[in-house]
Parts: sequence; C-alpha cells; structure tokens
Amino acid sequence: MRTNVAAGSVSAPATEYGRSHGITVIDGGCPLMYDPAADLGHKVMRCVLSCTGKVPKTV
Repeated sequence: MRTNVAAGSVSAPATEYGRSHGITVIDGGCPLMYDPAADLGHKVMRCVLSCTGKVPKTV
C-alpha cells in the first residue's frame, strides 16, 4: 500500500478542535518525530518534512 505524504491525514476540524482545547497540534506530523530519543526513521521524516515546510521545525 502506498501512502501520499502530500495528501496526508490532516483534518481541519480536528486541528481546530485540538487547538481550541489547548492541545499542541502538529499538522501532518507524528509526535514521535519530535522525541529526542526517536528512531532514525522518525528523525529523517522530521528533517525532510521540516525542510520542505510540511511540519514545523520545533513544537
């Protein structure tokens, strides 16, 4: 099964709900990408997606 990062699984209503309830929302990203002890795969995804502007560099 192929996934498309560009399409993503971001839901505008869900992100709005989360933010309005004080939750830090990472649009299009996985929280594990920001864990200092993350595995190499998550670190690479964070680097690539941060460089392309798909996710924030920091949360």
